[in-house]
Amino acid sequence: MKHSKEIEEIENQIEEALWSLELHDEIYKAFAVYLEAESKLEDLDVTKESPAYFEQQRVLSYCLMRQGNILRQMGKVQESLALSEREIAAARISGNDIALARSLMSNGTNHIITEGKGLELLEEARELFEKGDSYDHQQGLGWYWILQADLVNAGIIEKDSSEVVEIADRALDILKPIENWPGVARAYAARANAYERIGDEDAATGDRQKQRYLEEENIG
Repeated sequence: MKHSKEIEEIENQIEEALWSLELHDEIYKAFAVYLEAESKLEDLDVTKESPAYFEQQRVLSYCLMRQGNILRQMGKVQESLALSEREIAAARISGNDIALARSLMSNGTNHIITEGKGLELLEEARELFEKGDSYDHQQGLGWYWILQADLVNAGIIEKDSSEVVEIADRALDILKPIENWPGVARAYAARANAYERIGDEDAATGDRQKQRYLEEENIG
């Protein structure tokens, strides 16, 4: 497929910036890489009739997602929200359910935090993740439940702390079998917060210990 190699190289460039720069708090350097990647994608001579067009749009959506995440860290919330419309549009064009679900979940969270609305985007993401059994589907669904637990713990969604324990359990049941250890650690953290609110200090301490072990060992 024409342009497939170039698109793959650009996606690898984004991934490299994520792991070597963004996740090490070098957000300005990462942002520059993402802008360069976006420019490269848009400069490709890809027609809408070409199969490569859909891959280009998938990677563009991912690139815009990474940009939006950094804009939020910079405190540029409105710019991030504006970018999210382009991100979701590209994901829908791509026809890739995983790309769309991730975009919906990311931007649903953004809207909930900034505007108090966006739950419908999260539910659309959940429905897409539930459509398949691949690693990416399961990972996405597990993180959907973590997000739900985090939003309740933050007081953004109203539920009892006992319900958060059940929600975190769902995440753990999904993420442990696929060995998504960063997600498992986050689920333990969310459940520990809920146990603390309930007053079960022993359970909270146990979950905190499991969380720290996973984080310190850098499993996964």
